[in-house]
Amino acid sequence: MSSDPCDGGAVWTRPTDATAEEPAAPRGEAGSAVRRAARPASVHVEGKRRTKRLKILESAVESFARQGFHGTSMDDIADHLSLTRGSLYYYFPDKEEILALCHTVALEAVAELLNEVEAADLPPAEALRRLVAGHVRIMVDKFHGSALALEIDALDPKRRQDVVASRDRFERGLRSVIEHGIASGAFRSVDPKTTAFAIFGAINWIARWYRPSGGATADDIGREFGDLFLNGLGAAARTEP
Repeated sequence: MSSDPCDGGAVWTRPTDATAEEPAAPRGEAGSAVRRAARPASVHVEGKRRTKRLKILESAVESFARQGFHGTSMDDIADHLSLTRGSLYYYFPDKEEILALCHTVALEAVAELLNEVEAADLPPAEALRRLVAGHVRIMVDKFHGSALALEIDALDPKRRQDVVASRDRFERGLRSVIEHGIASGAFRSVDPKTTAFAIFGAINWIARWYRPSGGATADDIGREFGDLFLNGLGAAARTEP
């Protein structure tokens, strides 16, 4: 087995012909075929493989949003993409790895958001607004408003640990913004940790009630949440022009 640079998970070894995208279909329901040694794949092949994995991920998340993570089988995902089981197992040996990649992609976006806000050196109210709006957008766009963000218990211990560590870094960044706002007088005196947990929890809970057909966009929800949290902290809500 080889390590995939996309998410650090185990993937099927590539065939000797580095130009091929998929090997012969693995044997057995679990896809436990004999793996063949391979030359390192070219950058081009790796790029095509990553693109294919992300396409499968997008379709899988849509299936999870409709049927739930536990109610969706690998067959469902393969059928939705018109793939054979063998082809799907080449890219993902199980749906837990799809879930892991989903969290990885979302958490990479969250980390990028936090880095951008920290680098911009914004006033506390604007920094908090951007973190809230950006996090809401990630929840809706990356997870399709599904409950996947709450499905970390379905991950193996190592992957769960990685997800929690990345999530905790964002929570610390959020808490730092709140502490800065209190110290500068922009926010009223509150417990920064409890407040950060409340904001984080409210955004994560979007997974339980959001529906794409509901009419509200990610930007609408982010704006409403931003105003709600900032008003609660004693900061004036932004007035629309």
